[in-house]
Amino acid sequence: MKPVKLETSKAPQPGGWYSQAFRVGNLIYTAGITAHDPVTGELVASGDIAGQTRQILRNMKGILEDHGSDLEHVFKTLVFVADIDQFSRFNEAYKEFFPEDPPARSTMQVGKFNHGMVIEIEAIAAVKE
Repeated sequence: MKPVKLETSKAPQPGGWYSQAFRVGNLIYTAGITAHDPVTGELVASGDIAGQTRQILRNMKGILEDHGSDLEHVFKTLVFVADIDQFSRFNEAYKEFFPEDPPARSTMQVGKFNHGMVIEIEAIAAVKE
C-alpha cells in the first residue's frame, strides 16, 4: 500500500522540508501541526498555550476534513509542549475540541520552540467510512 501525500490550504504550509500529512490505507498521519494562521502564515497567540492549542486543532480539523476525516475520527495524538507546567491550560483548551471519548494521547515537554511557539501536535485519524 503506497502512502499518498495530502495537502490543504486550510492549514499552514510546512515551515521546513516535510509534508502536512499522508494517507496510508484508511489512516491519516499528520506532521506536527503548529498554531500558524493558514492564510497569513503568522503565529497565533504567541506564548499562549491555550490559544495556540485552539489554533492547532482548527488547523488539524482543516487537514482532516479536506481528506475525508474529522476530529471525531482522531484516535491518537502526540503533543509536544515547551513547559509542562502549562499542562492544565492546554488540557482545558484541548477538551473543547474532544469533549467526549478523547483520543489516546502522549504529552511531553521538549523545551524551547522558536519565535513564541509553545506547542505542536501530531495526529493519527481514521478516514470516515
